[in-house]
Amino acid sequence: MRDLSEIYDSLSSPQGSGDLYAARRLDDRPNYHVARDSSGNPSLLISSAPAEAPAPPPVELRNLSFRPRCACRIVQSDGSVRTESLAVLKCVSDDAVLRDYFVRVLAGTLRSLPSTPEEHEISRAVRRLAELFRALDAPPRGSLQGIWCELLLIARADRVRQAVAAWHADPAARHDFLAGRQRLEVKSTTGRIRAHHFSLEQLRTGEDAQVIVMSFLLEEDPQGLSIRELWSAVAERPELTDDGRDRVAHVLALSLGRDWHEATTTRFNADHAWENLRVYDAALVPCVSPDLPVGVDEVRFRAELTDVPHLSRAAVAQRGGLLAAMLSR
Repeated sequence: MRDLSEIYDSLSSPQGSGDLYAARRLDDRPNYHVARDSSGNPSLLISSAPAEAPAPPPVELRNLSFRPRCACRIVQSDGSVRTESLAVLKCVSDDAVLRDYFVRVLAGTLRSLPSTPEEHEISRAVRRLAELFRALDAPPRGSLQGIWCELLLIARADRVRQAVAAWHADPAARHDFLAGRQRLEVKSTTGRIRAHHFSLEQLRTGEDAQVIVMSFLLEEDPQGLSIRELWSAVAERPELTDDGRDRVAHVLALSLGRDWHEATTTRFNADHAWENLRVYDAALVPCVSPDLPVGVDEVRFRAELTDVPHLSRAAVAQRGGLLAAMLSR
């Protein structure tokens, strides 16, 4: 991911119009170029295996474009221009945050393709990327500060691979992290009173499960960490697999939606958040009675945790599994 960003940043937008690109061929994947067009749009140019079949359909989204066969003019180091028929995948947006996201997830797209791809393989990889970009146009499905806290937990987890695997694939899931019988629900507030909103089902699952509530007190800080920086901290953990990095990008796209633009501007003090993290057994959190009248469901309420006894992180980590992965670092 870092190498692709460095390549893109090293390129200057060529002077001209049309399908004109400054490009650099990837040393270990010679059929692929990381490129920048005359508008500065980050692009991936792909040389595919010869095909007699009709070209796959193009993709034109608000911020993403794919054309399977295009006459591309590539500026050489000596200033000359060569023309080559290539597949072109590009981010068509002047939004720096969206361009950064495109370059970051491009690494996953490359990993899914062989050294000499066929057009149908390229098209399949593009469809997966298009799903993420459609999600970035959708309404947000999670709060910015909630996502920030979840990423902080993953970034500081002792076993980041296990933490990422347990992270909710669906932002609307009942709990934020799930592994076996263990559940983690992450709550946060920027207020001075440790009070959070819960659904009845989060605290009383009706299942044989260990439910832990992790409560953060946050402090907004213009010098603090952003979601984008926490994402980088997670992605740069050396033990995280490529599939894990792709999963983080996928969950972020689904959770943030159109709020992605705030991923660089919403900042909290990470040290303050970590020092003020408290861990609670869900069974001790003040809760309404689970014996609801007939016809009543989806109950939500606000509970104050100020006087609720919290658990030591070490004691919770001793329970093993996901809890140890998240808290023993």
